[in-house]
Amino acid sequence: MPSDRNRILQLALESLQEKKRQIDAEIAEITRELRGKGKVAAKKASPTAAKRKSQFSKEERRRRSQRMKAYWDNWRKKKKSSQ
Repeated sequence: MPSDRNRILQLALESLQEKKRQIDAEIAEITRELRGKGKVAAKKASPTAAKRKSQFSKEERRRRSQRMKAYWDNWRKKKKSSQ
């Protein structure tokens, strides 16, 4: 009987060691992502990224929009005149 108990303990130990290896691998993966090596994956998984508030007021966005429209209109005119 003692040998049966030793065998059971040995199997339990091996099982726990395997689980520990899996957990250690998961910890390492999460640590890599947190340190920045997995930024792309982390950004895709972040549901709050789409909910961020705009840094610019409506007025600032309107002014920027007008400037960019003028910029692209000017660019198109230059391109058309060079052809």
